[in-house]
Amino acid sequence: MTLAVDPDVWSDHWWDQDVASPARIRDAALRGHDNYATDRAALRDLDEAAPGFTDLLRAARAWHVRVVRHLATRGVDQFLDLAAGLPTAQDNTHQTAQRENPDAKVIYTDTDSLVLSYERALLDDNDNTAVVRADHLEPWHLLGHETVSTAFDLTRPVAVLLTTGVQHEPDDARLSAALAGYRALLPPGSVLALSCWAEPTGAGVTPRAIERTWESRCHRPVRCRTETGVERLFAGFDLLDPGLVRLQDWWPDGPALRAPRPAQRLAVGGVGMKRS
Repeated sequence: MTLAVDPDVWSDHWWDQDVASPARIRDAALRGHDNYATDRAALRDLDEAAPGFTDLLRAARAWHVRVVRHLATRGVDQFLDLAAGLPTAQDNTHQTAQRENPDAKVIYTDTDSLVLSYERALLDDNDNTAVVRADHLEPWHLLGHETVSTAFDLTRPVAVLLTTGVQHEPDDARLSAALAGYRALLPPGSVLALSCWAEPTGAGVTPRAIERTWESRCHRPVRCRTETGVERLFAGFDLLDPGLVRLQDWWPDGPALRAPRPAQRLAVGGVGMKRS
């Protein structure tokens, strides 16, 4: 079965090279090729504002991969990757999940025209992968989308992955309402994997410089929450071990080979399960 493609996904192939893009900044940090000088300059500014910021973005991607692998090995076979960003050369969600289970189904969502155009490649040779243009803060619309309802059995557990976009949603009420919507609409056993830039618990690094630099470079809001604020986003989900922790501490693949740089303390992540 080939999953349907949203018919208007590819209608607008425009992007602004003069303003840094969040997706392209991450691509630059991950040593991708789909970024411009503006994005690389923004990344340098962010590294200057918070030493190790590039490492933070890489740690976030590595955490995402570990989460998908962890869930796939435990039988989860439906993954909804929200605000997915640009695909990477390897270890995208569908590649990671389908290494464990070739029948695992993955749907990527985004609203960024550049991201959507690049995600098209994921559909060319993978019958169990699809991409949908949708606002991830509108779960009722997204889960009712024909592509989603065709691909997924929504009576069975779904993994909702929100691993890059939380810090770009400054409105707690709207974000919390969206997450409550996913929780209400999905069956028990579904999980929420969420990470966010967070205020550090100790001294030595401040998120304010990141927020100012990001907004000046990308013209997009960004907000570092407190750890307590991030934990509140899991309302109605039971956090699985090891709980809400720094990304590099969530079931690492091995011992750290070097001490984390200051900016790597500016993100936390966790996975919560809907029990009933």
